Amino acid sequence: VGTGEGRNWAHVNSVDYDPTDDSIIISSRHQSAIIKIGRDKKIKWIFSSPEGWRDGWKEKLLTPVKDGKPIACHGSTCEGDFDYTWTQHTAFRIDEKSDKHVIYVTAFDNGDARGMDQPALAEMKYSRAVVYRIDQDKKTIEQVWEYGKERGHAWYSPVTSLTEYQPDKNSVFVYSATAGAQFNFKTGAFESAPNPYIDEFKWGEKEPAVEIQFK
Repeated sequence: VGTGEGRNWAHVNSVDYDPTDDSIIISSRHQSAIIKIGRDKKIKWIFSSPEGWRDGWKEKLLTPVKDGKPIACHGSTCEGDFDYTWTQHTAFRIDEKSDKHVIYVTAFDNGDARGMDQPALAEMKYSRAVVYRIDQDKKTIEQVWEYGKERGHAWYSPVTSLTEYQPDKNSVFVYSATAGAQFNFKTGAFESAPNPYIDEFKWGEKEPAVEIQFK
């Protein structure tokens, strides 16, 4: 996404440590993939749309589920509310809610090239803050919380941004960092200033306890 051959093909924008198995979880924006890698440099799992992964990698892909049952997916689109992350930022393990078998991961799904496509109108793009539950033994992933789709393009952040759990408040902090900005992907430059949002959600709540917008 947004790169040419020989350029920045991975664009890792976060690295988080999992002490239970001495591994790291990375967010690779340009692969629209969240990946766990062990100390032995071997990939443990990949969370990404299944399209395009070759042998040796596709076997590592997590299977989307709902209530423990596999979700029907066609290419990059799955039934129900489940979605992959697209050009995402920040993939953080929620230490306080995770163990060595099941982990919770937060991410900011920027949403560019969602479904490996570009919509007819740029105004159709949207971003999400999202929380996933990953069963590392069964190699499954369940989407347990999301926010942002209902806000539409006004809340859309083409680049940067963050979603992170706050243990002191049992809340999810979200920074939609480039909302309202016009970004030229060909030049890599902003053509207008953003009006970013900060939102904080009590755990499990669908509406923010507080929202601040910078002008």
